[in-house]
Amino acid sequence: MELDDIWQAALGELEVALSKANYTTWFRGTRLVDIQPPQAVISVPSAFVKKWFEKRYDQEILKTLKKLTDGAVTHITYMIGAPLPRAHTTTPQPTTHAPSPVSQNAQASIDLTPPNTMTTLRLRPEYTFDSFIVGSNNRLAYAACQAVAQTPGKMHNPLVVYGGVGLGKTHLVHAIGNTLLAHNPKLKLLYTSCEDFANDFVQSIQSKKSESFKKKYRSIDVFLVDDIQFLSRKEGTQEEFFHTFNALHQNDRQIVMTSDRIPTAIPDLEGRLSSRFGMGMVADIQPPDLETRLAIVQEKATRAGMDIDPDVLSFIAESFMSNIRELEGALNKVIAYCQLQGEQPTLDLARAALKDQLGAGVKKGATTPDKLIDIVTRHFSITKEEIMGKQRNRRFVHPRHILMYLMRLECGMSFPQIGDALGGKDHTTIMHGSGVIEKELGRDDELREELGSIRTILYAK
Repeated sequence: MELDDIWQAALGELEVALSKANYTTWFRGTRLVDIQPPQAVISVPSAFVKKWFEKRYDQEILKTLKKLTDGAVTHITYMIGAPLPRAHTTTPQPTTHAPSPVSQNAQASIDLTPPNTMTTLRLRPEYTFDSFIVGSNNRLAYAACQAVAQTPGKMHNPLVVYGGVGLGKTHLVHAIGNTLLAHNPKLKLLYTSCEDFANDFVQSIQSKKSESFKKKYRSIDVFLVDDIQFLSRKEGTQEEFFHTFNALHQNDRQIVMTSDRIPTAIPDLEGRLSSRFGMGMVADIQPPDLETRLAIVQEKATRAGMDIDPDVLSFIAESFMSNIRELEGALNKVIAYCQLQGEQPTLDLARAALKDQLGAGVKKGATTPDKLIDIVTRHFSITKEEIMGKQRNRRFVHPRHILMYLMRLECGMSFPQIGDALGGKDHTTIMHGSGVIEKELGRDDELREELGSIRTILYAK
């Protein structure tokens, strides 16, 4: 086989063996440049990737090449070379190119608001499908958004994407808008927040310009709305949103909405609205798993032009698991801190930069450990004593692991703090229990649904 054929075959096997996020992030721009038994030479796009391959993927790659060359390759050397264009698969690839003229069209086309009303939000041109890191936590939402961008008004109408703060909901909505405007710059597309919709509605009543309001919101082709949980307990706004929704949907106009919770958990949301939101597709985004977080910080470091040691990136990814915004903020803080020190990022410098954020306890405004214990024990029909005990029966171990995971995710607690809250358990026990859930989330749909049910109850309270 030719070198390219061997490498394509190797990539095919590696794609199956690795997570989608890891494969997409690390293996684009790589190629096999030489084989002189027993050595193979692989070109990688940067010193950072070279270091990461040597530390994390060397044995996996070697095993694959050894199999494909009938044992001829027993050693791999990595060299830094010019990256190739996009990888051979159709896997979404993060991009670093400058915004295209299409993105400028998005900026120009989005503002449909007359001068006397509130300005709508703008699409961010850097938010594209290519720049979105896909992992097990967001794959369904990503696929649904791509389908909508390809055939608006035909599939998944309406589409509701829900999940916690900073998980990528808005990124996906912008990606839909940017893609649609790239294909048709004249498309009547309106992107707004639910709060702006409500304010616009109130202003139209006060200024006696209800017809202008209706024309603005009902004469469009695509309606993108962020944060529909803002409809909670707003009867007048719900009434107007209901009629706007019907007018658009009956004419096959695409509607995409985001929410911080599943629509059925939005307090005092009218049943007729809730049922309509569920007519199409409702897709959740969970917090990213460790592999996806690693892919995100590596991509952000590369975009920043920083060559950061893999151990430092792993430390950041392992320490911040709640949302992407928090993760990116931690990376930016480490980079800024090290630049001020005039040194390359190290584990010690990263710990120093993030010391105020690590082990800081329960996050302001977050749920409490006692509330989580109550919800989880009720969900599994066990007692507080049983979930905090030491019984190894799966009936107790599984809920205990879920509780550990949620305490870290929802309360922002450190492993030792969770151990103390659960009766003095060792922090390594907490690390293991939380890790079990995080690992299984990517492949266990039943577990994802279970966690979704618990978090729905949590957010509804």
